[in-house]
Amino acid sequence: MPRRLLFYIPILCIFNTTAAQDSIVDQDVKVNQQFWLDYNFTSVFDDTKNLSTQLGFRKITPEIYNRFLGVSTLNLKNNKKLIDLKTEKPLVKSYHLGAGLIYTQNYDNNDNFEFRLMQGFKFEIPTIKPITLYNYVRLEERFQNSFDNSGWTSAFRLRYRLSTILSWNKHYLSFAKGLYIPLQAEVFFNLKKADRFNDVLRISPGIGYRLENDWRFEMYIIFNRTKNITETSNKSSDFILRFRVYKGNSKKKELDINEEDGF
Repeated sequence: MPRRLLFYIPILCIFNTTAAQDSIVDQDVKVNQQFWLDYNFTSVFDDTKNLSTQLGFRKITPEIYNRFLGVSTLNLKNNKKLIDLKTEKPLVKSYHLGAGLIYTQNYDNNDNFEFRLMQGFKFEIPTIKPITLYNYVRLEERFQNSFDNSGWTSAFRLRYRLSTILSWNKHYLSFAKGLYIPLQAEVFFNLKKADRFNDVLRISPGIGYRLENDWRFEMYIIFNRTKNITETSNKSSDFILRFRVYKGNSKKKELDINEEDGF
């Protein structure tokens, strides 16, 4: 019997250590690293309507969750009823209606399913000639279920994103012709907080490359400030490496940093 105890004690110690590491979702995580990957494509109906879709995967370390998402947005181009008298361009560039499904696979905790509805619009701010500032305002209704017999909870938040894209007309190398630099900053205003994942601020500098067939590839280094990332932490700092792939579309030649939202 003592020999058996000597054999089982080390195994139990290893098991308990591993379980403690897997239970990091219940610990106070102040800083974490994440990896995001998404694939984006657009279905063009006509010159004023298209449907953009995003399929994505997100992973966070230490091991807290894996997330899978699918979001589709109907984009409606403004008919220019309201225009800027100086530029003769519409004040609102486009309107957007969307819905998404987000499934979060948590480690050592209940999984989370979210159904999200979105309504938004996009407008531009003219600046110096080579640069255009894109503005996107979106209201989100979030309905979450944590599979713990508590039922559905609802939350509402307002998002505002400011973005631009830097590119050059003159290139010394033919390879550099498709290079561009997307820059984004986004703030989140919670009208009614969700149980988890209430973003506060997101800063996203990146680099992109566009092929001749209109496929685009982008990489971002993102800083994200989040509230309620775990059940015990009020705030956390997220450092994210994000890769984005955009399917080419022969009917759409304009290079737009916000193409995932249409127009």
